[in-house]
Amino acid sequence: MVRAISDTLAAAMRASTRVPAIGVSIEDHIQHYQAYQSPGTPDGWHDACVAGDGSIVRVRLTRGSGAYSQSLQWQRITNPDSASQWSSWSTLGGASATCFEDSGCAISNNGGILRTFAQQGSGGALWTWSSSDNGQSWSASPTSVLTPPGGTSILGIGSAGNNDVFFLYQISGGVVIGCSLYSGGSWSSLRSSTLSAIPYGAGLTACWDGSLYWLIFSDGNTLYESTYDPGGNSWQGLPAVAPATGNAITRRAPRLQYDPSSELYTLACIEADSGQLTGAVYSYPRLRQSADLQHWSQGSIVHSMSAQYGACPLGASNANLLISMSSVLKANAYRQDSQHYLDCGSRVISYSLKEHLNKPAEVEMVLDGGQGVVLSQPGATGPIGPNCSLVLRAGYRSGTAPGVSELVKVGTYRIQSMQLERSAGVERLRLLCGDLTQQLDQVNRFQMTYTAQPLSWLLREVCARAGLFALALPASSQLSQSVPQFVLPAGGSYRHALDELCHIYDLQYFLDQDEVLQFQDLNAGVSASWSYQAEIERLSWGQRVQGGNHIIVTGKPPAGGSSMALTTAEVYDDQQMQWSGREGLIQHVDQKLLTVAQCASKASFLLAQQQRARQQHQVQVPFNPVHQLLDVISISDASGTIGGNARIVSSSSNYEPQQAIYSTTLELEGV
Repeated sequence: MVRAISDTLAAAMRASTRVPAIGVSIEDHIQHYQAYQSPGTPDGWHDACVAGDGSIVRVRLTRGSGAYSQSLQWQRITNPDSASQWSSWSTLGGASATCFEDSGCAISNNGGILRTFAQQGSGGALWTWSSSDNGQSWSASPTSVLTPPGGTSILGIGSAGNNDVFFLYQISGGVVIGCSLYSGGSWSSLRSSTLSAIPYGAGLTACWDGSLYWLIFSDGNTLYESTYDPGGNSWQGLPAVAPATGNAITRRAPRLQYDPSSELYTLACIEADSGQLTGAVYSYPRLRQSADLQHWSQGSIVHSMSAQYGACPLGASNANLLISMSSVLKANAYRQDSQHYLDCGSRVISYSLKEHLNKPAEVEMVLDGGQGVVLSQPGATGPIGPNCSLVLRAGYRSGTAPGVSELVKVGTYRIQSMQLERSAGVERLRLLCGDLTQQLDQVNRFQMTYTAQPLSWLLREVCARAGLFALALPASSQLSQSVPQFVLPAGGSYRHALDELCHIYDLQYFLDQDEVLQFQDLNAGVSASWSYQAEIERLSWGQRVQGGNHIIVTGKPPAGGSSMALTTAEVYDDQQMQWSGREGLIQHVDQKLLTVAQCASKASFLLAQQQRARQQHQVQVPFNPVHQLLDVISISDASGTIGGNARIVSSSSNYEPQQAIYSTTLELEGV
């Protein structure tokens, strides 16, 4: 999958003399949550939304000695920088000492109409109030949406802002989801979930994607997920976002936010440990992210915020806020200013870039530090900091000298190490970077077990757990094959799990220049994207004995068959067997393969892998920004005696202008 370039750049690359061009920028896209406001309000269930005029409108339930006689209060913040606006609360009409403190509360913007919800303390009705002026004033008294059967307790409320309300309510066998939709001036009757009841209720949040409602809810330990189709009145359960860990860790008060700048959803949920089982005592938010509301990252904690009844993520005023009752954290949104962006193209002294399949790319870049380089510090962040993005663009000058710099984006890498080097008359900054796939080397904390999921679904799940959301999967039938059971073990790396999935049908992966994780199943019929002959600086063209020419793949034994029955397939390379005079037997067992057809497909992939590995080549050529890993190129030696098509499996590029070096060494295998 070559990168596109112009005809003029292609001509400049094939010219006998070439002038390199380099572009480098360092960008800070990290959400640096820092202390913003400290209202110090007592903790309790709460929610927030952004009104049509940009103001922040919040609601809270008070907590006290009478659980069924608490108040629902609201506040409107027009200037988030004003500390007084965060601490001033007013009680809604009819909501003074009349609400159940553990029902939870919700507020949403429904196309300009704000609606807030809580449960009546005496009688158990689900109440709502509305505002048509961006939360400046509210209805004088509550309206009853409905009353759960028997007036049972509500234990979590959420609204997606589509004239809806979802809630957890008690039944004799546990807790289930109910909802009501507003249409034609009235609320619908109760629509109850058909999914299994959960043991308890500890909060619910909802999101509307235009056709489905996505619901995330807690029983105090497990974070569940389901969808609701209002057109068909159908409910579907999904794999848990976070499974229970016994009673060691409690999870409550999930809240969702969509960030249009990153095109990701953020899920905030309180994680707490009383210390009775583990000895650790804490209660803080964990922020998870997702691109599709289905596959969620393991996320990261916000240890500096202590909360029990929720933290609301909210986007407002070119920033993201994380709001608890006692404190507010703020992370400024990315913009191309001196705090977030630095153009370093003119400072580049040298760089090296190494790329390998199924591993993070590595970049070492040396910059001139004599222009006042400032490194990022905690509390005073800047673009040159840990995990900030280094964007590399490379190419050549084209046209009549001095020519025009034509640059191609080569990659985006994350800073892992920063070293300032100083000596007499010399000041340099050395940056060591890796690409985003280094997140696959994180360790999974809690075991996840998946049953009968398609391979493509599992690939997206494992990558999302590691925080990789942009994937490009091939349109091959193997990815739709069901995997009977897959375990993501606690303490294992995501890379190990991803490699295990890829090995089912011999998929390869690498990260492209836009941080999209590219998966490919290798096709021998792919044509060459670039040809080399006169440009070749050094060439090694070799072959080795093919390791395997007889492949036997055994899958899971057939259900209901005889005790000796097997699910097996074999493939052979008769030509190689005859040529080498030996049988190279490879026996492969994979319990995730259920049919003979799946075993035959796996055997074919394994044989093709052995055939490709038989050819081992290396070529050194001038740097070419077109190439990506797994591209097929054509090599033609000047003597005409060796050459052919080969596939790139790794590359090493160096730019050292003082030594007139701007070249790439490509490691190649057969197609």
